Amino acid sequence: MPGYRSHRQFARIPIAVLLSGLLLILLTAAAAAQEGDITRGSQIFDANCAVCHGSEGQGRVGANLSADFPALDPDAFVQSVVEQGIAGTAMPAWSQAHGGPLNDQEIADVSAFVVSLSGGRSEMAPTATPLPVTPVPTVAGVNGDPGVGHALFLENCAMCHGDQGQGRIGANLNKAFASINPQQFVRATVATGISGTAMPAWAQANGGPLSEAQIDDISAYIISLSAAQPTATAAATPAPSGSTSNGGANWPLIILLLVAVVAIIVLIVWFSGRKTPEG
Repeated sequence: MPGYRSHRQFARIPIAVLLSGLLLILLTAAAAAQEGDITRGSQIFDANCAVCHGSEGQGRVGANLSADFPALDPDAFVQSVVEQGIAGTAMPAWSQAHGGPLNDQEIADVSAFVVSLSGGRSEMAPTATPLPVTPVPTVAGVNGDPGVGHALFLENCAMCHGDQGQGRIGANLNKAFASINPQQFVRATVATGISGTAMPAWAQANGGPLSEAQIDDISAYIISLSAAQPTATAAATPAPSGSTSNGGANWPLIILLLVAVVAIIVLIVWFSGRKTPEG
């Protein structure tokens, strides 16, 4: 019917307008979310990302960022990866919303810079000046120079673990390591990384940038951070009152068992009463 057909066509117009407006809003919001300042992003990249990805994004213990990104929308793809990280890899989440240190604007800035790296960095980053070696007290029985390790730590590890090992997006290293051989444990972790986490392998033998001597030095420094911390087995902590460790009665467990026994007896009596023949 002509009248009915025209009515249906008319009804489609507001829906089409509404969908178009909604699409425009979404595209505008997406574009706004992706805006960032490349110059500021370059500074953020050098301070946080270059240690893993290289000063020119050429890759180090992290991925090569100077290649083209295959995503339909490289800006959105890069920003999402920087914000949320990649689970099960050495790429952590950097946004504050996901537990990282960077705010939304900083995420947008560094993402814009990373996208601009496609094909290579337009301006070579200045060569980092080696940090001076500060003497650090040695730990008995530990190989490596903790002073040299401190300088290497600041260059390679502080971005994730903090300049004093206090933790940032990486673990807090100011703790006692409960391993039987702490240096062997720390050294193995630094050298080979931890699979499925944001801790990459740093030894050259495992694809990293550090020599065996440098691994020893960094491990010695990390051990020195925890040397003043109490060890897990340094002293026996008195057991709390009621604990079974000193032969005392575990009253919460005893009370729970008594309650269970009483409940079982009550249920038995109740079911027995229900089964009694009538009359």
